[in-house]
Amino acid sequence: MKKTKVFLAVTVMAVLIMGCGKNDAVGNGHNNGSTTVENNNANGSAGNENESEIQSGNQSGTGGDNSLGDGNGLGNSQSPEEPKVSAEDLADCFENVDCPFEADSEFFEWCAETDGDGGALLEKIYREVSTNGYSAEKWYELTGMTEKVTDDLYSGRAYEDNNIYIMNSNGEDGIQLTFGGDISFADNWAVMDYCKSAENGIKDCIDGFLIDKMKKADISMLNNEFCFSNGGKPLEGKTWTFRGNPSNVGLYDELGTDIVDLANNHVYDYGEQAFLDTLETLKNAEIEYMGAGKNIEEASRPVYYIIEGKKIAYVAATRAEKNILTPEAGESSPGVLRCYDPEAFIEVIKEAKKNADIVIANLHWGAEYSHELEDVQPETAYRYIDAGADLIVGTHAHCLQGIEFYKGVPIVYNLGNFWFNKKDIDTGLLGVTVNDDNSMELVFYPAVQSGCRTAYVGGEEAGERILESLRGYSINADFDKEGRITERK
Repeated sequence: MKKTKVFLAVTVMAVLIMGCGKNDAVGNGHNNGSTTVENNNANGSAGNENESEIQSGNQSGTGGDNSLGDGNGLGNSQSPEEPKVSAEDLADCFENVDCPFEADSEFFEWCAETDGDGGALLEKIYREVSTNGYSAEKWYELTGMTEKVTDDLYSGRAYEDNNIYIMNSNGEDGIQLTFGGDISFADNWAVMDYCKSAENGIKDCIDGFLIDKMKKADISMLNNEFCFSNGGKPLEGKTWTFRGNPSNVGLYDELGTDIVDLANNHVYDYGEQAFLDTLETLKNAEIEYMGAGKNIEEASRPVYYIIEGKKIAYVAATRAEKNILTPEAGESSPGVLRCYDPEAFIEVIKEAKKNADIVIANLHWGAEYSHELEDVQPETAYRYIDAGADLIVGTHAHCLQGIEFYKGVPIVYNLGNFWFNKKDIDTGLLGVTVNDDNSMELVFYPAVQSGCRTAYVGGEEAGERILESLRGYSINADFDKEGRITERK
């Protein structure tokens, strides 16, 4: 189910660490109440000569620990309301520390307030920094937040900017992401005819295994290869045009989709008004989109997610058309973000990297129905990675292309069709786990699109055939029998 966004200001730090599943997101714009955070672990012992106010120990209380940080709850013999380390003490400790936020007493008072226990977090920070010094990695270990997330929350940007979403984790280890290829809800196309006639709708069109993976993911993405509108006319000169009734957007909710890529060659198929209808339809359904907008500023704007104390940026651009008909967004005109000249997208990636811990770049590129790469794909992919991309995911080819690792960063060149037409095409769902150290684990769930259905075939002969094909298409990536992807050394 699509995540619901609520606005929690005071306890948001604790919520980020606790994690409550995909249906309990935290974000800007909606107020659904408050969250109470309790710390049931207390530890205490005498301090040392130089840090007489710092106490630690191993006495554990009963119940779970929902405090911020690494879960050790460094309390002391005093009541939580009377911490032995004050905000002023920490401000003095941080006087010569180089960090991106203003670490004054007001900041640490905010930390104590949002932590909810009155001072255990302050003690942990003080003891560690005064003993071992400061680092960005240590800050994340202590607070469960990166420096960039801390700065966004403390400054208020996380609540004020309309492209930052604060989400809860699904509770599994690491941040779980899924990526699917091209999808069409166009009413003038075979797949939607099939969906409307099926007893269980979209659930009879896309395998339940794949839907379950998408719904359980923290963030799930698909490529929206059509427009949502009841108006407009097909663009002159286009052979294939796709338009779906805005009511079809509810299918994204059934699939657990959180964000869609609009940087493609079919989102503008029915002209400007239909394109604007698409943006409005997605906004009303609370589906984030990237790579297109009412102007170039919106089309270039990353979508940021704060989850498990990290900030992930999604950006997108297209260079799919040989005969270019889809307009590029201008200063005051709607359209997509193009990357025929990669310089503009490189700047988008650099800006995203400056503001986020992880940047995911989505490209609509490649030759249709070809497993072979165009020279421009690896050439520009390397530049995007050098600019700061941590993962590249491609669509448009309507078939699978290989995977390459460049400087350890995965390039998934093309996911092909996910559920797009009635052709018999190999496809699948990409799963990505982002670990605490920002490393990524990739797995490919093989599937076959056939007869307007997309069926999961993992563990079957067809699944192994697809994985073997991907081994052949890929430059330096290998796939084990479970679909796990590793760099081939």
